[in-house]
Amino acid sequence: MDYKKFIDKDIAREKFIKYRKSILDSAERGNFDETFADIGTKALEGDAVAQDCIAYFYSKGLPGHLKANYDLYMSWEVLACANGNCFAIEKLEFFLKYALDIIFSVDKVLYDALRKGNITKENGLYVISNLLCESIVDILKINPKELISRDNTSQPFSNDVNRKFVDALEISMPIVVQYIITG
Repeated sequence: MDYKKFIDKDIAREKFIKYRKSILDSAERGNFDETFADIGTKALEGDAVAQDCIAYFYSKGLPGHLKANYDLYMSWEVLACANGNCFAIEKLEFFLKYALDIIFSVDKVLYDALRKGNITKENGLYVISNLLCESIVDILKINPKELISRDNTSQPFSNDVNRKFVDALEISMPIVVQYIITG
């Protein structure tokens, strides 16, 4: 776990829109597989915006090309957040809200972190969200190479799949708090 250099949300959003448009245009031209593979390669190489874009398409699916898959969506989105994508972090804010509310409600944790300079009032939401997602990636052993090699099967939202992410989030909270306090 470490403090990341974040990708500004506006920059990430613009790059995301460019990637999404490229994929949508390629689906109309008939070369979706090639373009999706190109964006997938960027995601494998650690491009957090490409990871967010891949997540987007797994959340929605693309008729005739890609099936919606909740597990792949969440895995890619958490990975994008763990890699410092502020636009992706804001997308996962609802999922992370429970943990954020608990962490932000403990005055001593925030006081220690602010005093040590580990977080600031301006970046606290992003830093703590990022650290939670980094921890989830570690706990669930989310690996982009493994994600990219999975079969494209339809998997709608289910409580069982969501539970795995919620359980990892709950395990992550004390890990992140300890990290914030000790630096």
